[in-house]
Amino acid sequence: MKEDVNLGKRESESRQRIIDAALHLFSKKGFSATGLRELAREADVNVAMVSYFFGSKKGLLKELLDHFFSGYLDLARETLSGDEPVEPRLRRFIAAALTYFENHRDALLLALAEIPRDDPDIIEHKIIWAKQMMAEFDQRLCQPIAHEHGRNIPPHILGPLLTSTLSARFLFAPILQQVAPEPCAPIDSATIEQLTDVLLHGLLRDEF
Repeated sequence: MKEDVNLGKRESESRQRIIDAALHLFSKKGFSATGLRELAREADVNVAMVSYFFGSKKGLLKELLDHFFSGYLDLARETLSGDEPVEPRLRRFIAAALTYFENHRDALLLALAEIPRDDPDIIEHKIIWAKQMMAEFDQRLCQPIAHEHGRNIPPHILGPLLTSTLSARFLFAPILQQVAPEPCAPIDSATIEQLTDVLLHGLLRDEF
């Protein structure tokens, strides 16, 4: 029994090392440019372990995407729910999303920037998650905004607008670090508040 427990622990540790190595390599080098041998070497496992746990390199990519998108979807459901007006719920979502992106930078880069455009299987996998997010934005944001403010903004516009705006800081970080290091410091409450005000009330307000 003890041997089974130790084996299970070792397998769990190996599996997690593969996930960590894949996040690092896929986000830095790209999915296609990362070979299985390089991945196994980074994770300190045998090449066969990738297939053992995930079936294939693509299966590993899908699991990484599932983990990131499921967390983002849960975040949206939690922060946008309630009977309050839409603005305080949207403010909660923006603050939580920025924190989530900062804590999952590699996964964010992988999920949004690394899109194998020639792989219908991966594209379809992302579409499944995108449809769930669009449905959530429609129910919890688009419909309340239409009811409260009389503005009909479809989810296929609002969803990508929010996600791309909130993720831009992290997607452009390698360039911004060379141009303006200070804005790439860990995100703080003042930055969150300013970005939220810009998103909710536009660029041309007299005060932020």
